[in-house]
Amino acid sequence: MTTVYDGALPILAVDMHGESPERITELLADGFLPPDGDLLTAVNTFLFQTGGRTVLVDAGAGTSVGPGTGHLLENLRAAGVRPEQVDDILITHLHPDHAFGLVTADGEAAFPSATVHLSRLDAQHWLNDAAAANAEGVQAQIHRWAVQALTPYRAGGRFSTFAYGEQPVRGVTAVDLHGHTPGHSGYLVSGEGEQLLLWGDTMHSHTVQLRAPHVAMDIDSDRPGARAARMRVLEEIRTRGWVVGGAHLPFPGIGRIRFRDGEARWVPAPYRPLEPA
Repeated sequence: MTTVYDGALPILAVDMHGESPERITELLADGFLPPDGDLLTAVNTFLFQTGGRTVLVDAGAGTSVGPGTGHLLENLRAAGVRPEQVDDILITHLHPDHAFGLVTADGEAAFPSATVHLSRLDAQHWLNDAAAANAEGVQAQIHRWAVQALTPYRAGGRFSTFAYGEQPVRGVTAVDLHGHTPGHSGYLVSGEGEQLLLWGDTMHSHTVQLRAPHVAMDIDSDRPGARAARMRVLEEIRTRGWVVGGAHLPFPGIGRIRFRDGEARWVPAPYRPLEPA
């Protein structure tokens, strides 16, 4: 498994809900993070081989959210993989920092040979004209970005949707993590005697949300649903011992969660730079 770094995004403590500001400040301080100003969070994507195919999970932000992100293609090439060599792209959800890297600045497919796979529920929401017409502010912009990101793939017949529990590609099962968006998905990758769960926005700040998993984010479409998904998947990880890869966990975003004395702690896996063949 190779993490391909797209960059970093700011998040704000004021966008966290479900605990008092004082408790949020306390949790951040325990992680040596300031309560005021931007809290940077990584934007990770994940690259691996399965069934003879090259698979990418999420596509980064492209040109959507500023110069701190959009570095996926250059880092992919640094890993020895050309964009045209990617066969399948599994999108966790259609927020721009996960999907707008599907297209170049001029709207062309950044991955000219790839098929994009997405939860049917997320597609039904973000590609729905009526929902887009009723959306306001940032939600309306997300609808527009989603349509733009998928346009060349839909036009080329390289867009596919799935239901939870199905395998969009061989050896990878779609996991129900809805709440953050209506079709937010995780991907459970099986191999070498272990299972690795790759998620998108199940956590934005592990410093806060591992110790207080009931804390939701302003951007969550359904805050109670996002909380429930996080609590549910943490219990699955505790009982099944899954390795975890998270889009917004500290780069490279792969490791384990240790559960002890009623609390959860992030334990990053050792890593090394990939040496291209």
